[in-house]
Amino acid sequence: MSFIRTSFYSGIGTAVSLAMRLITNKVMAVYLSTDGMFLLGQLRDFLRITNVAGHAGTIDGTISQTAKYKEEDKEQKRIWGTAFITHLICSGLVMLIVVLFNSQISTYLFKTDIYGTIVAIIGISSVAASLQILVMSILNGLKRIKLYVTVQIITSVLSSAIVIALILKFLVKGALLAFAISQFLGLAIGIGAILIAKPFRLSDLLCGWDREALNKLLKYSIMAIAGPVFLVIATFFVRSFLAAEFDQQHAGSWEGMWRLSAMYLLFLTATFKFHLIPTFSELEGAGLRKEVFKVWSFILPIVVVMSIILYLLRDFVINLFLAKDFYLIGTLIGFHLLGDIIKINSWVLGNILIAKAKTRVFVAFQLEWALVFSVLTLILCRKYGFVGVSMAYFGAYVLHFGLMNLFFRKLIWKTRSS
Repeated sequence: MSFIRTSFYSGIGTAVSLAMRLITNKVMAVYLSTDGMFLLGQLRDFLRITNVAGHAGTIDGTISQTAKYKEEDKEQKRIWGTAFITHLICSGLVMLIVVLFNSQISTYLFKTDIYGTIVAIIGISSVAASLQILVMSILNGLKRIKLYVTVQIITSVLSSAIVIALILKFLVKGALLAFAISQFLGLAIGIGAILIAKPFRLSDLLCGWDREALNKLLKYSIMAIAGPVFLVIATFFVRSFLAAEFDQQHAGSWEGMWRLSAMYLLFLTATFKFHLIPTFSELEGAGLRKEVFKVWSFILPIVVVMSIILYLLRDFVINLFLAKDFYLIGTLIGFHLLGDIIKINSWVLGNILIAKAKTRVFVAFQLEWALVFSVLTLILCRKYGFVGVSMAYFGAYVLHFGLMNLFFRKLIWKTRSS
């Protein structure tokens, strides 16, 4: 399927998911305010860690290897069977740890143990989340985009309905519980799609464990783990720093800005990611360079236009999708949007590193960004106040993109198309 067609279908699913997130975000902002958004930010960081730990970072490997062996049924099943057992074992261990230490985790994340039971339920749901991620990774690798998008839309709409209903009924506790229920729901919808559409058989996941297949998957694991872990460490540090340096309203407002940014960038990253890793895995040299510039030429105008619109309509957007309590976002939005423009271009190059399993380089770049963002936040916030955190975000991505272009100079800037 061509880049345009793949992006079109994926864009439909992403647009629906984005709309649902904007609606639920508005409900969260109105009923939970900045303090509640702060708590949800803590939970989201925790879920990023548990989700990655629950599959040992093998999802990009599953996508890439499924695409690579699309004509070799036996090899595909070896990959899937190994991935299934890996997901099951890793998510089972995560569940055990979270259930056993639910009170301590609640205290660490939320400064109180009253959410311990909900944390335990979230731990149990991590098994469902891991298996749902495996199903979606296989559909991605098979390039069954229409089915992938259908599952994505159904899951997004139903999950959003659950989130809204539970927030209206139980406020913060309801929001936390909704995350767990949504993870169970996602797996149920994924299994239902397989049984109805039959892109593969569920029994294909039971082909056993294979050491060679595991090694192929693990080539991608460190990269898949490093990205979210370094991101979580940086954002957790920055959020905690802002709460201490200013107050929880400032930290919650920054979380609101981060969520707005993440949602509109999701439209681009989720739309194109379906295409990038399988395609970059197959290309080399001039062909790869041509593909990178094709994606850049398509994605850059979109993110620039979206950023300009968001900036010009910032007061309207904040009031529409969040609440008046988040007025401090107006201080951050300019530099943050500039950072997003640089970020999306860096992300395209990052997908080359993932597709080519350039593990050490990828990890080094992720660590570099996290350190620079954290250090710049400390320096610039103390010098310029709250706006310093968005200045740090922009500065970190300028350096990050510059270093990535330096690394890819031979591929991107010296290679010529044949």
